[in-house]
Amino acid sequence: MTTDSATPLRRTTLRVLFGILAGSIVFSLVGMTLLRVAPSSAARAGALLPYLMKVPTWVNMLSLPAFVFVLYLPMFGWRRSVLVLVWGSFVGMMAELIGTGTGYPFGPYEYTAFLGPKIMGHVPYLIPLSWYAVSAISLDLASRLSVSRTGRIATAALFMVLWDVALDPAMGAGFPIWQWKVEGFFYSMPAINWLGWFVTALVIAWGYEALADVEFHEAARWTVPLWILNGAFPVGILVINGLGAGALAGSLALLIPVLAVWGRPAASRDRAAA
Repeated sequence: MTTDSATPLRRTTLRVLFGILAGSIVFSLVGMTLLRVAPSSAARAGALLPYLMKVPTWVNMLSLPAFVFVLYLPMFGWRRSVLVLVWGSFVGMMAELIGTGTGYPFGPYEYTAFLGPKIMGHVPYLIPLSWYAVSAISLDLASRLSVSRTGRIATAALFMVLWDVALDPAMGAGFPIWQWKVEGFFYSMPAINWLGWFVTALVIAWGYEALADVEFHEAARWTVPLWILNGAFPVGILVINGLGAGALAGSLALLIPVLAVWGRPAASRDRAAA
């Protein structure tokens, strides 16, 4: 199987995608800061303002799954890479469609129009790709711990919940991509939301292991930097919007997976067997 010493083309592709992802985050955070400290800049942007706000977000949500696909391609191969992409996106999409339609398993919420067209009028088309990308990263991180197969799946689901600690207040209260229809305990988020995240991520991670039989190894050197960069976006939004408690809680939650895997290489199947 090809390793990370792989082709110069792949290394260049990863660097370009990482740069695009980082650039979209920096552009968005700088723009939000500018609007905060100099509200008159919105008038100067005029009709371009909605695009200056939306396009970087779309770029971010496309470059992340693209990076993840290229990152793990040598480890999974084409067939399993596509299977993982389809499975993670499909389960995420179904959970979101059920959630926006019934209020379960996340609690009653709805997406705003910010991300554009929606699947069946409920879920923006880019959302399922986020489930795929972050769940794959989470399972990679979980695979570095000396746990059983069941432990890897459960830990990956827990890491997904920890990611949402910063994401939910950022995208709900700070940069409204979705809106809660209740007054929950954490920036309007109900407690059931994290249970829903855990169960959904559990199903996705189980599918990666059971259906695709994925295996991670030392080739995934980008995983921790990618986790940190991806987490910096919601934390930055919270800081800019003055949501200090959310920023602190989100930062501490995002640090837990990093500290848990610090110094540990990705584990191959024979080192972390079921």
